[in-house]
This record gives sequence, structure tokens and C-alpha cells, in this order.
Amino acid sequence: MAVTIEEARKAVLEHAHMLDAEEVYLDDALGRALADDASAPNDVPPFAASAMDGFAIRASDTDRGSVRLQLVGEAKAGSGAGVRVEHGTAVRISTGAPIPEGADAVVHQELTSTDGATVVVERQIALGYHVRPAGEDIRAGDLVVRAGSLLGPAELGVLASMNIPRPRVVRRPRVAIAGTGDELTEPGAPLRPGAIRDSNGPALGGAVHRAGGELATRVRVGDDLEATVAVLGAALRDVDMLITTGGVSVGPHDHVRPALDRLGYREVFAGVKLKPGRPTTFAVGEDGTLVFALPGNPASALMAFRLFVVPALDAMLGRGGESHPLHAVTDEDLPGALGRTTVVRCRTTLQDDGWHVRPTRSQESHILTSMLGVDALALVPGDRELIAAGEPVEIELVG
Repeated sequence: MAVTIEEARKAVLEHAHMLDAEEVYLDDALGRALADDASAPNDVPPFAASAMDGFAIRASDTDRGSVRLQLVGEAKAGSGAGVRVEHGTAVRISTGAPIPEGADAVVHQELTSTDGATVVVERQIALGYHVRPAGEDIRAGDLVVRAGSLLGPAELGVLASMNIPRPRVVRRPRVAIAGTGDELTEPGAPLRPGAIRDSNGPALGGAVHRAGGELATRVRVGDDLEATVAVLGAALRDVDMLITTGGVSVGPHDHVRPALDRLGYREVFAGVKLKPGRPTTFAVGEDGTLVFALPGNPASALMAFRLFVVPALDAMLGRGGESHPLHAVTDEDLPGALGRTTVVRCRTTLQDDGWHVRPTRSQESHILTSMLGVDALALVPGDRELIAAGEPVEIELVG
């Protein structure tokens, strides 16, 4: 019996668990989920540093205003001055250079004049002026990035500043894709009579990469039960997820569900009250491997991927997986189907009163070009035959 879209998503997330961790270099960690809390082993910055180009001084030397100080050295970024600042002396200093011993303030060069041997400070300077204290950003022992955080550019920079060159992140799910059908032909090969190009394979392969998965293999199999068992069995080796397209309805040449049964996979649901995408099936192996059997029609396959596979991949990557719908206003009528949630491919605009959506061209499940430029899916509930232009509608953004 078909389940609702909400029931299907709940079932998927009950079986999609975060994977184990692996170490990666920072350059490869963008978008990954941190597996362990990241705490600072030391202060950041590790020393008091100058915030300006100028001169490191003792602030008390300027208590009476303008003063001439003897220059005794220079401190550059990446090295210290090697001298101590005593009363009556100063050290030329660059931005980011360590504050020399004895100094407690920096006067920027615009407030000074120098003859190379001495420097005149033109006014009183406050204690700590233009000094970045050690640990101003991060104190040693601070918990800075929590486990489960997605690593963006700022997080990568913070981990680098804490000297964590190889963070432990959640492993990418290994995903196999299997297209079924005698009619499928690889792009670039001669097209025999009655055959079509396999568009689902490249489209879903790209979708897997975009969602954070790792494409382990992509195969095809004709409409034969024994061949389907063999090909799916081979594709399921050493992967976390298998995605099939086609062969999942109830026709005499639909062999995916019987093949999965032969391979020991338990169906969690078979069919969703969804238009398009009703045949979508979800099964689980004894070892926890997930199988999504998607429809063969290309637009249906991509939409089912977005609705069910992306949440599973997010959960396996430690990103949660829950949906976060938004509310929008439709600028055109959106058709519905009683008893099924209708998913309408849309393009969005952000206007003064919020999000607005407009459906793309033909919404037929076999029209792949209807997915071009789509950045949102509008969900028409099963108790509505139409959402009229100007009415609110729930949408999910497509990344």
C-alpha cells in the first residue's frame, strides 16, 4: 500500500544513519560535517601582536603628550624585534608582528614623524592602543567548532588557525546507480531503433555528487530477472546506497522489486502517494545498505531523488536530513490530484512580500527539460485539485 510523502520521509530517516569518520586534508573538507568537537590547543593569536604599522612604545612615555623616543630596532611579521623596549625607546613594528618585550602600546605611523634614529610621537597614547592581545580570537581550551557542524570557508580557516590540518569528518556515502531497461543506450553509442539515451544515469550521478555522495559505479541492465539480480547484486558490493531507475512498477518486465527480494532486501515501502513518482520504492539490507528504486521517467526520478534520497544522504553525512519547507505565493495556477501530493517544478523570485513561484513548462514526468532552471518544488496537498494564482503554497528549495 502506498504511503504519504511524510510517512515515506520518516521511514527513510529512521534507516539512514550517520556514517563513520575519516581524516581529510583541510583543502578537501569543504562542505563536510565535522565528526568530533574541535577545541583550541593554544591561544589564537598565540602572542600579542600589532594591529597597525607604526611604533611599539611604552604608553607611559606619552603621559605628557608629544615625546621623542630613541629607535632601537624593528619588529616584522613573522619575527620579533630581539630587543626590549625601555623607557625612552621605541621599536618600528609592522602589522601582525609580535609586540616586543617591555612595550604596551603601538602608535600608528600617521601620528609620528621620524628621522630614522628617533621617532616623535605627537600625542598621548593609551595603554594597549593598537595591541591585539594573545587569545583575543580563541583562548586555549575553548570549544570552537562543534561536531556535526558543516565546514564552510570560515570553519576551515578557524581549524587551520588552531593547527588542525586533518580534521575528522563524516565519510561520504558510496552510491551505486543502476538503470534498467532494454531501451537504454549510453550517450555517444549508436542509437538502434526503439532505443533512447540513458539520461537518468548522468543526471543522478551529478545529483549524487551535488548532494555530497561519492559515485562508486554506474551500470545498466536489460529487462531480464536473472540479469537484474546479478547486476544489482554486483552493484551493491561495498556501497552504502543503491539507486535504481525504471523497472519498479507492476508490469511483466519490471524486475527490480523481485530482484531485491531475491537479494535479501526488505521493502520498507513500495509506492508513495505522489505525482509524479508514485512507484518510488525503498528497501534496506541486513547490513543497513539503503536502496531507492526510482521511476524511469527522468523528471520523476530527479524529483524523487530530491524528496527522498537527498534527506537520506544528509542524514548519512551528519547534516540532519529534515525538510525545511518555505511559504510562497504562486503567480500561476498549480494543478493538484486528489489523494496524492503533486510536486510542481517551479522557478522562484523574491519580491517585497516574499517568495513567488511560477511553474516551468509541461509538468509531464517524461519531459526532462521541464527541470531546467528549476530552483523550487511546490507541494500541492492531496486534498486540493488546484492552487489558484495568488494563493499561498508550500515550497522546498532545490540546491
